[in-house]
Amino acid sequence: MSYRKDPYKKLEESWDGYKKNIKSLNIFLEKIYYDGFLKNCFENSEKISSYPEHYLVEEDPIWSQLFILPQAYELLPLDNLFQSIAPPEFPIPQEEPALRLEQQEYPEWYLKYIERDVEGRNNLILEMNDVKNSIQRKKNEFIELHSKLQTEIDDLKIQLTSPNAKAIARLIEIVHLRHHLPNFLKRKFTATTDADCKVLLIEFTFPDYENENLIIGFKGKYSFDQIPKYASETQKKKLVKQCLYSMIIRAAYLGAKFRQHNLYETVVVNVEQEWFDPATGQPRNGMIASLQAPIEYLTSLDLSKLDPESCFKYLKGISTPSLQNISPIRPIFVLNKEDDRLVSNKDVDGELEPESNLAAMSWEDFEHLVAQLFEWEFSKNGVEVRVTRASRDRGVDAILFDPDSLKGGKYVLQAKRYTRTVDVSAVRDLYGTVMNEGANRGILITTSSYGPDAYEFAKDKPLSLVDGQNLLVMLQKHGKKFRIDLEEARRLNMQD
Repeated sequence: MSYRKDPYKKLEESWDGYKKNIKSLNIFLEKIYYDGFLKNCFENSEKISSYPEHYLVEEDPIWSQLFILPQAYELLPLDNLFQSIAPPEFPIPQEEPALRLEQQEYPEWYLKYIERDVEGRNNLILEMNDVKNSIQRKKNEFIELHSKLQTEIDDLKIQLTSPNAKAIARLIEIVHLRHHLPNFLKRKFTATTDADCKVLLIEFTFPDYENENLIIGFKGKYSFDQIPKYASETQKKKLVKQCLYSMIIRAAYLGAKFRQHNLYETVVVNVEQEWFDPATGQPRNGMIASLQAPIEYLTSLDLSKLDPESCFKYLKGISTPSLQNISPIRPIFVLNKEDDRLVSNKDVDGELEPESNLAAMSWEDFEHLVAQLFEWEFSKNGVEVRVTRASRDRGVDAILFDPDSLKGGKYVLQAKRYTRTVDVSAVRDLYGTVMNEGANRGILITTSSYGPDAYEFAKDKPLSLVDGQNLLVMLQKHGKKFRIDLEEARRLNMQD
């Protein structure tokens, strides 16, 4: 004997399906990913069923939150980097069933529930309308992204035919997008090139794993009864640290491998993180790791065999001692990309007569001479020295950029053309400037001398003090014979 469902029960089942479709569409909207080059869904809309989340391609749960070397890492040919893909197709929401049946189609006992059902179903229709609007917004967002990306790619191809610093930096950002990385790790990533310093600076954000459970396997014989196996706290600490090192090496490696026009000789990677301070519960952020490495070393790496921690430490990378109790670090190298203080260097040496009294020259020319001296001293090592805009009280007279992976970084130079002993307050000011600038070291150069309190303060700090006699010795190394006569300078320059 065949079983025939009551019409009102069939209608209830239809609305249950409608409700499930809303839930499934919301899951789809939450998880769908598209950046113009990658998407986490099937190519064919036939995969879209009444459960749209089935259209999504799920990542391996074991590796959905981690990227750990060693692993085979195939590089895409340059031409393939610019092949964008069409936006994903979106599921079509179900049409709503009838709100109610004719009264005679309900059992007598059910009549008192009809208005309740209608009210609930109207609410579901409102929910579905919100979902439809979200789908349209997301669809428009992806279409606009694809259109803008195509235009950008066409322009970028033209710009890359010459050594365009901004275009090459954007290329490195695209390289990052086009090479495999779990979605969980696809966060802020920026690249900047400085042709003068011959440095590529990569900065990215690393996630906070404090409240994340890492799956390292499954328990259970069959797929339908498998239970996730989570990493212990000890295992988690090690995995997260390995992931951090691996992400840094990956970024530096890709930056080196896709260098164009030999625009830079060094790659710097600085990693930032946001976390909650366990002592206060307040949000914090800061640098947690920094690495600087030469192109030659990075291009020789084999990511399928290296140990990320050994590689990081060999390159003298620095990182916070603990990712569970973070102490922010000072980056190895920082470029102020918007530093409008920098001006063209001036050839003061060519204008000075031999035996000129350095203590009597103008303070602006003295700053430029000091910058020239450091260029002569370090130019063979690729060091760039830039003089800042003239201002007696800004705290920085010149900035030295050293691309060396072991001892390099940013150095702040201050030149003091004094005829009296340099007070300890000037040394304190230099130390404050070093901290504010995020520099590796501060160097104070003067025509006069320093007192014992100045040397005492500078001890055990990243400061170097160069007095007048040592300044003359440094200049003589480069065949420059000048003199310093403080008494003569005081007579000529009474304001000192």
